Amino acid sequence: MLLPLRPLLLALALLLLPAGHGRAAEDVPLSPAQPAQPPAQDTAEAAFRRGYALQQERRTLEALDAFAHALKLDPAYGPAHYEIGWSYWILGDWPQVVKHWEEAQRLKGGPPELPDYLREARARQRGEGPAVLKAALHTRAAAPAADGLPPLALELVARFQHYDPAPADPADVFDAHVFSPKSVIFSPDGAKAYVNALEGEVTIVYDARALRKRSVIMHRFGPDEAGLFDSAETQAFRAAFKAGHAPDHPNRFKGKPVESAFTHGGRYLWVSYYRRDYDRDGVLPAAVAIVDTATDRIVRVMHTGPIAKFLAVSPDGRTLAVIHWGDNTVGLIDVSAAQPKDFRHAGEIVVGTRLPLPTGRHVDRDRYCGFCLRGAVFTADGRHLLVGRMGGGGIAVLDVAARKHIGTVQGMRPTPRHLVLSPDGARLYVGSNVGGYVSVYRTADLVAAAQAHRATLAPLIEARTGSGTRTLALAPDGLTLYAAVNRESQIVALEAATLAQRLEIAVDSFPVGLAVSPRGDQLWSTSQGVHLAGGNSVSVYTIEGGK
Repeated sequence: MLLPLRPLLLALALLLLPAGHGRAAEDVPLSPAQPAQPPAQDTAEAAFRRGYALQQERRTLEALDAFAHALKLDPAYGPAHYEIGWSYWILGDWPQVVKHWEEAQRLKGGPPELPDYLREARARQRGEGPAVLKAALHTRAAAPAADGLPPLALELVARFQHYDPAPADPADVFDAHVFSPKSVIFSPDGAKAYVNALEGEVTIVYDARALRKRSVIMHRFGPDEAGLFDSAETQAFRAAFKAGHAPDHPNRFKGKPVESAFTHGGRYLWVSYYRRDYDRDGVLPAAVAIVDTATDRIVRVMHTGPIAKFLAVSPDGRTLAVIHWGDNTVGLIDVSAAQPKDFRHAGEIVVGTRLPLPTGRHVDRDRYCGFCLRGAVFTADGRHLLVGRMGGGGIAVLDVAARKHIGTVQGMRPTPRHLVLSPDGARLYVGSNVGGYVSVYRTADLVAAAQAHRATLAPLIEARTGSGTRTLALAPDGLTLYAAVNRESQIVALEAATLAQRLEIAVDSFPVGLAVSPRGDQLWSTSQGVHLAGGNSVSVYTIEGGK
């Protein structure tokens, strides 16, 4: 059963946090600090409000302390029991969820949906619902040498997670910032790994060699952050802030980070926002943040089209493509200048027909997204951009200079999601989410087929990897391809030349993001979760023989 989004509880709980700003971790505790001591004349309601604010900040353990204090002051305070249930839901402690929700129901301290939530929690306690795997640390998988390739081995050596506050293994680190981690990317020098925690509204910066958290970039913008925006910029491409659907101050928002890309040799990290928190229906401009990696601080925020997801950088480093899931468009940003203040919007390309965006009624924009554009890559010469269409299938081929969609080539397995080029640019690897396959195409053949308006193109080779094949990651030497297989909670390693499977290894449910270090010695995976189950985990594997 897919639960609806959790409603805001009771008017007394509607404590809206002031918008923060993108800042480095020296301004933010690396692990949540202990909450301030309660005032001498504390009340259950005041303690509840503190707990609710902490829970909104994903500071689960501190929220539990505040809610427990509310119950100490008033044991019959039902809303505290209800919120404690959600805190334990995050931790996956189903007996505690059921216990507190039953008490909340008895005290009439929850919303009308509480009986539905309680039924779901009881089902989870019985072991029903999505199968959740928590991979054992030091899990190892190995493959012998084959076809001239050296032996390959992966080992799970570290994990940052938000579900076990008292792990037995010191390499299993409880990290409250790991909340719905969507993607991971290594800095070009391999020193840092950046993890986008979508619902946590932060990007976590890890020391990839010492395996520790360095800092946290918060994607929250208020009046103090007005200088990060170009005041003359009121829209992006053709996306605009529609009257009646945007607040008076559209640049005061919390951003949900999705994907990242580097420009300027790694000096600037670009982070796309799925949407602004006030844009429930995903019909307004989203945004992309520019982070100076010398300080890991946000130095500029630019508007994009609706629901910005994937980012792709041209081979010459002069153009950034922003793939808009929301309306069948791709936005181009000129990043040829040396300074972020001089970056500018450089036009857009419509794939097929621009999707009309509904207003005045709520729709599921994860599904109402037209072609649902997702993965993208520039060809090696930079002349064309290839974009996966998760809705309707196929690879759209765009002429970058002409700002034109020249055609879509079909023949891929259902919902092509992620595209990766071989090091020489000659081969395109396509991961298909629903199809559960990885397919290989000759890049030049795809472009030629689009130019000739050929409807389909058969893959050179393909291999079944498993249901929910999400992100692909190619080893730096181009010999091994890795796939995060969401529904089967595993990572699969393939021989890139033939797609022969070399090994598979367990990973926390349900993996989405994946990245190989520039030296080819580490593989990081993010497990986001599905249907409010699993996830909230970042797994670190060592790689032997896959450089």
